[in-house]
Amino acid sequence: MSGVPLLIGLAVAIIVAVVLLILFIAALSSKKKAQKKVEEKYQSREKKLKDEHKEELEKERIENKKTVTKQKEDYDNTVNNKDREIDALKLFSKNESEYVTDMRLIGIRERLVNEKRIRPEDMHIMANIFLPENEFSNVQRLSHLVLTRTGLYIIDSQLLKGHVYNGINSRQFKEQPTMEQVFETLDLDKQSPQTLVLDQNDDKHSLSFVNYSKYLSDLEHLAGDLQTKLNLKFTPTTILYFNPKNEGAVTISNYAQSSSSKVLVGPEQLDEFFNKFVFHGRIQYNVEDLQRIMDEIETFN
Repeated sequence: MSGVPLLIGLAVAIIVAVVLLILFIAALSSKKKAQKKVEEKYQSREKKLKDEHKEELEKERIENKKTVTKQKEDYDNTVNNKDREIDALKLFSKNESEYVTDMRLIGIRERLVNEKRIRPEDMHIMANIFLPENEFSNVQRLSHLVLTRTGLYIIDSQLLKGHVYNGINSRQFKEQPTMEQVFETLDLDKQSPQTLVLDQNDDKHSLSFVNYSKYLSDLEHLAGDLQTKLNLKFTPTTILYFNPKNEGAVTISNYAQSSSSKVLVGPEQLDEFFNKFVFHGRIQYNVEDLQRIMDEIETFN
């Protein structure tokens, strides 16, 4: 009989333990469900915030893209308008002499390349170049720029049917007695070498003297400006070239002892000059230098 209560107590204890286990499992399951619900709520809120942030970023990206596109369109329109203005200016600023000189220079380059005396990359010809100063408030123009490994050459060309007196002064008056009167008429310093041109007038029946001395000085100043603008190692050589007008005769008396500018007349002298200095001159630049110079010139043309 004493064993029955013991068995009853044990059964009760087991029942209580099972009930407690069931209650624990239920509480644990409820806790996991609550935790999962909190996590799902957190994840939902996080996803919502991410989606909202992503949407805001996309809106901002689209707005920025629109702004950048509009700015690019405005910039392109401005550049295109300026390019058209410059192209129009170039078109109307070239004259007959410059076209003829372009063709002569291109012919010289082709001949030197065909004769294998230079490579194509050793000589480049640029025409009608504009050199801005003071943020475009002042623009200087170069008719022709020849780039070679032996140096850069700024060329200004004029049409002429007549005679050039280069570097003449009082020392030549005995040889050229009429020139003293020309100096007095033009009020020139007789001791300073002058570059005077006896040119046929438009009526083709008379001749007149034109003083190119300041013209040459301005050309030399332009060469200095180009050297500074492009940070060149050497100052470009300046050339005043006279094309024969209507295939007429053009001659020169050259009295200049030494001058930074060259004065040439007729295609033979132009050809001889470049034949001598491009092929036999001292190397100043490599082909990479020439390309850099051309690229830089293109940025302001």
